[in-house]
Amino acid sequence: MKINVKLLEELFDKKLLSIIKFFLLHKKKEFFLQEIAKETKVPLATVFRNMNKLLALQLVEEVKIKKFKLYRCAENDNIVFLESFLKEGKHIIENFAEAVSSISGIKEILLHGQEEEDRANILIIGSMVDSNEVKRICAEFKEKYDYNVTPLTLEREQYEQMSRMGLYSGKKKILFKR
Repeated sequence: MKINVKLLEELFDKKLLSIIKFFLLHKKKEFFLQEIAKETKVPLATVFRNMNKLLALQLVEEVKIKKFKLYRCAENDNIVFLESFLKEGKHIIENFAEAVSSISGIKEILLHGQEEEDRANILIIGSMVDSNEVKRICAEFKEKYDYNVTPLTLEREQYEQMSRMGLYSGKKKILFKR
C-alpha cells in the first residue's frame, strides 16, 4: 500500500508535518528552535508549541547545554513508523529523475546500486546531454534535501560497452525511459 504524503498534508497540520519531515531529513543533527523555524519557514511560536507536542510524543529529544536547548530526532519505533511513509528520501530520487528528464538528449535514467538514506548513484544515458545542467540540478537537490546525487552521463554505446565489461553489473532500477 502506497501512502500519499500529499493526502496526509491535507488532513493534518502542514506546519507540524513540515517540522517532522525536517527532523527525518536531518536525523543525526541537533538544532535550536530558531534554526528549525528558519529552515521550515514555520513561525517561531508555532515551532515552540509543536516542539512540546513532539517531545510529549517522544518524536524529538531535548538536549540541554547549560542554559541552551537543542532538539534532535528521537530514535524509537514511533520514528521508524513515521519514517516509513513520511520520509521524502524515498521520493527524492523520483523527483530528481523527473527534473532531469526534461533535459534535451536524455533517453534513460537508472538508479545504479542501492539508494542510501542521503545519496544515490545515477546513470544518465543519452546523446549530447548538457552535463552542466545535470550538475546544477544535483546541487539544487543537495541544497533542498541534503541529498547527494552522483550522476554519470553516458552515450548509449558507452553504457552498453561498459555493461558488457561488467562495470555496471548489480542492481539497477529504471527511473525514466523515453
